[in-house]
Amino acid sequence: MNCTIVQRRLLSAEQPDQPAADIKSHMGQCPSCRAWQRRLVQMERQVPLLPIPPSTTKDLFLQRLTGTCQGDTGRPAIADPATLWRSQLMPGPKERALRKVSLAFALAASLLVFALAWWSWPHDHIPAPDFAQQDQARLEESLHTSLYANTPKERVLLLVQLAEEVHGEARKLADNSDRLEQRALFYSRVVGEHLIEQARQVPAKDRAVVLQRVADSLREAESTASRWEAQLQKSAPRSAASFRRIALASRKSERDLRALMNG
Repeated sequence: MNCTIVQRRLLSAEQPDQPAADIKSHMGQCPSCRAWQRRLVQMERQVPLLPIPPSTTKDLFLQRLTGTCQGDTGRPAIADPATLWRSQLMPGPKERALRKVSLAFALAASLLVFALAWWSWPHDHIPAPDFAQQDQARLEESLHTSLYANTPKERVLLLVQLAEEVHGEARKLADNSDRLEQRALFYSRVVGEHLIEQARQVPAKDRAVVLQRVADSLREAESTASRWEAQLQKSAPRSAASFRRIALASRKSERDLRALMNG
């Protein structure tokens, strides 16, 4: 779910201060959408404070209907329909003045709403997108999808596929130590926590086939990460440390998986 979808759903929500769970989850990772929600809630709370001109048409109509309007003494209780119809089509000077006043109040209220929206909107500064948070949200969504597969076997296979994708992304980020470290930390969580937890739930009869493939994948990941660590040790020590983290997590998870296979 991206920022555009979240902001549109907030605009269409009846209560933007009480967003749905998926919207709230996105805003927990996105400061731009949290700021959007704060401005929207502020506007919602200011609208009831706008002055609304009182309606005079209803009272005037009732007065004419009951014959109590000034200058109408001696008229019957129920006004003549033809006379009432003509009076609505051709209002008198006083009624026309009241209508002009009401229109002026309505225009003033509209201008006030516009001014309030313009004042609260950040028209002079648009925050730059936070790519790190967008990356993290995408990774967490993929992890969430993997963990909600039907069976432990399916969850294990999806998790190892996710780990392989993150490992591949890490190799492309060797010159960006911050984003590489983000991938390394996420990779360690996937293979060191979630993968082992789901592997323990795989039935014993399926472990030999399923976990063997996963262990082989982790061994290859460790070997590749170790080569990158050695290559970057002098030129980019922070990146080398991230690949060391990936190699260590892969090695430990491989050992735990092989222990599970051996009973």
